[in-house]
Amino acid sequence: EDSVHGVAFSPDGRRLAAASFDRTVSVWDVASGRRLARLAGHRRKVADVAYSPDGRWLASVASDTTVRLWPVR
Repeated sequence: EDSVHGVAFSPDGRRLAAASFDRTVSVWDVASGRRLARLAGHRRKVADVAYSPDGRWLASVASDTTVRLWPVR
């Protein structure tokens, strides 16, 4: 199952992150619609995502309550 259950725009509005039940986070360029990254590492469904206020980090939380921090490049 790869449905999306949480999304977040970066503080500058240029990127959109999507939490997926396939255990990944996808990061998209808003202007072009191109996927910039597919982040894998959770063992369970990813439930939500959030950017840090400065836009330097992306946090994701899975259904097993684990949290991962991803540097934004």
